[in-house]
Formats: sequence, C-alpha cells, structure tokens
Amino acid sequence: MSSACSPSQLHRETLGTCTIVSGISFHLAVSQEETGFPLAFSLLVYRDVDQVVRLLRAIYRPHNLYCVHVDRKSNEALQASLRMVIACLPNVLLVPRAINVTWGSVTTLEPELECMRLLWKQRVKWRYFINLTGQEFPLKTNKELVHILKTFRGANDIRGTHNPDFHYRWKKHLPAPYNLTVSKGSVHIVASRGFVDYVIHSLVSRELLKWVTPIYIPDEIFFSTLNHNPHLGVPGSYLGSIEEPFKATFVRYKLWNTPRFPHVQPCDGRWVRHICHFAPGDLPRMIASSKLFANKFSYDYMPAAYDCLEEWYWHRVHLENSGRALPLNLSVYATSNLVTHRYTGPVRVWD
Repeated sequence: MSSACSPSQLHRETLGTCTIVSGISFHLAVSQEETGFPLAFSLLVYRDVDQVVRLLRAIYRPHNLYCVHVDRKSNEALQASLRMVIACLPNVLLVPRAINVTWGSVTTLEPELECMRLLWKQRVKWRYFINLTGQEFPLKTNKELVHILKTFRGANDIRGTHNPDFHYRWKKHLPAPYNLTVSKGSVHIVASRGFVDYVIHSLVSRELLKWVTPIYIPDEIFFSTLNHNPHLGVPGSYLGSIEEPFKATFVRYKLWNTPRFPHVQPCDGRWVRHICHFAPGDLPRMIASSKLFANKFSYDYMPAAYDCLEEWYWHRVHLENSGRALPLNLSVYATSNLVTHRYTGPVRVWD
C-alpha cells in the first residue's frame, strides 16, 4: 500500500442530491450468490456526515437492507443531509423515533432493537444482521461477507466472558430472569436471522431487557447473555466454554488499552477513551486480519488512514468485478469454535 492515498471524491460532492450515492453504488456487479444471501445492517450515527455516507456507499448493495438511526442530539444539518441521502435509496430505512443516546445507559441498546424490529418487518428475508457505527469501515467486500457468513452455518459472532472483573456491573441486580448466567460481551455483533427473531419476539428476551435496563453498559450484556446460555436453545448460540482462551471472534478489528486489559497489538494512531483511533500505519495489520470491519476512525484526526483504506477497499471490489478476486481463506471461519460449537437444535425456552 502506498504511503500517500488520494482522498475520496465523496466529501467533495454536494450533500442532499442522489448523485452522492450513485456512480459506484448502483453500478456494482452483484453476483447471484449475493442476491440469494441478503444481509441486514444497522447504522448508528451521531456525527461526521461525510464519513457516514462514505461508509454507506461501501456497504451498500441494492438487494440488502439498511437501517439508520440518527442520534436525537445530532445537529439539524447532519439529520437533514442524511434524510435526503436515505430518500434516494429505497432499501435504506430511517428509524422514525430518534433516541437521545447516552453512553453507558440502555439508550445505546434501544436503537439496535428499533432497527431489528424495522428490518424484520421488511419483505426481504435477510440472513444475517450486522450492526455498525459511523466511525467504522469494512475490511471485507459484500461478496466476501457472504462467503464468510455462509461458513458460519447459522452461528452468531457475539463475544462473551464471565470474567469476575465485570461482575460489579450487575452483581446487585442478581438473580437474572430464567436462571440466566450473565456474561459481558461487546456492542458489536453479527447475528443470525434466528437470533434476531428470538431477540425481538421471545418473552425471555423481553424480561432480560427489563432486567438489564438499569445496569451499567447494558448493550454489552444483553446480546452476550442470550448467546451464552445453552439451556435457552437460542438459534446460533454458543455451546462451548465461554472462557476458552481462543474463542474465535471476527466481528471487529478494534484495539483496547485499559489498566485491566493493556493492549497487545500496536496502535500507530492515538488512544482516545482507551480505543485506538487508527493512523495509516495500522492499515497493514487490519487488512491482513480475518476481521470483518475496523473500528475506529476519526477523519478530523488522521484522514489519510480512512482515505487509504477506502481506496484499498474499492480496488478490491474492482478486482472482484473484473474476475480477478483476491484469495480469501475461508477455513479460518469454517473451522472456528464459534461455528463448530454453535447450537443447531430447536428453541428450548421461549416464554
């Protein structure tokens, strides 16, 4: 990868016209395999409209579904711009009830659930749900995502741990409903359609939602707990040892650095609230990884990192469209323990 990348033309275009999403998005070569395996995305947004639209252009395919939630406290210019962009795309939905999102509270979880419900009501029978924020970017093309998620065979990529260091968050609220063992995971998930069905329709999920509402950072508890209680029989959930040191996860390339969990991989960017905001030097490591998306990019800090990754991504798409797709090692996904230890039976506890 060259050290200097020419910036995307997107941020030079005029927001509020359909030209901003045409050009690339509507002229992609979409394979029959992709159209037969539609995906659903949620996109939670609160700032940086140019960056958000560039992300949307990268992940957009006409047969997929997309749900966008704009934080209620976002400025009116951002909200108006995104409304006009979304109006150009019939398969992109805007959550009608904007939520004032406050980190650490249940308001971080509510937009995800609103999007799940909205996406479920659509006629497209999408196969997997992926949640994103506006400061991320894909490391795999849509075609590669389809190839990878097919190897999952219904498994969910949802992290979880029973590490006692996190028990302070929920200890005083125990016991959890339905004899659930509480686990702490990540806000980022890749969930099967069956898992989303369970989340939005089962009584177990509704009772768990009530229980986690007063808990600190509930979005890291809710999905993870549903995915790591085998007695429920949640579709695609994990049957293996949750504390297995090498439990696979592919959902994000994201670097943390906290006193309890110091970083292992280098961050060439800068640490902001314990998360690495990437610089160009981080790109070779992330694109060589098996991760699906990268988090986090701050365009006002290091725009070259975002520009270069975007250029790399569209080159990869171009190679696919011209019949010269780069090799993709699917065995790392197909043989991972999140796939080999997935639950495939009927739901055991629904209400």
